[in-house]
Parts: sequence; C-alpha cells; structure tokens
Amino acid sequence: MQPSNANKLKPHKLLNYFESLLSNSLDEVFIRRIISAVYFSLFNYWSIKNICKGNKAKGNNNDSFPHTQFIQDLASSGLDPQIYFLYVYRVAVDHYTLNPTKVTLTSHPYKGRTQNVKIDENILRKILESAKDVLSFLDNY
Repeated sequence: MQPSNANKLKPHKLLNYFESLLSNSLDEVFIRRIISAVYFSLFNYWSIKNICKGNKAKGNNNDSFPHTQFIQDLASSGLDPQIYFLYVYRVAVDHYTLNPTKVTLTSHPYKGRTQNVKIDENILRKILESAKDVLSFLDNY
C-alpha cells in the first residue's frame, strides 16, 4: 500500500478551529473531546510522517504505531514537557470519569507517574499551546 501524503493529516486547521472556540463557554464533555482529538490528530500526523519516511509499524499495512513510540520519540526530541502534558490529559479525558481526579500513567516513559488533574478551559488553552509546539516540530520532522 502506498503511503498517503502527510499533508492530508495535518491538524493545523483543527487546532485553529479549537482555538476559535475558546471565546465560547465550553462544557466539560466538549473540552474532553477536544483534548482527545488534539492528541490523536498529532499522533496520526506523526504516524503518517513516519510512514512517508519509510518507517514500518505493525498491522497488515505497517501503519499501526504504538503510542509509546510516539511519546518516546517526542520526549527524546526535546518536547518532554509538552508530550507529557498532552499525554496525561489525554489519559484523563479518555480513561477517567471524575473531575478533578488523580491519573496514574501505565506506559513508558512515564509508567507509574501520578498527577492530579482538573479539566477546564484553562487546561484546554495550555493543551492547545503544547500542541502547537509539537506541531511545529512535526512540520519539520
């Protein structure tokens, strides 16, 4: 299977759209879905960049990259604070119900780390800032 053009999965417009929503009052469900979408849009963009470079992953089409590889790659590229922040909040919104809550990470390189989190519009702003840093790196990846 021929890899897609990486530009097809660029999350720039999505991040800009989410930023434009910050002037509205957003409920928790909406904030949770945005945080998850931000994380996975960056993950998919990173994945397609790897495929276009000729890197292979698991799956029938060699396109199933593990999240730990994504996290480790960005952390080792100088984006440890940004990817940790994105990762811990992605886990919080997709795997924990209460808000605020305490999140314990189960994957490397952060396995066993625990953090108290509160999901709100201020966190969403910080998520989008971290995502822009990651995106800037991935554009040149």
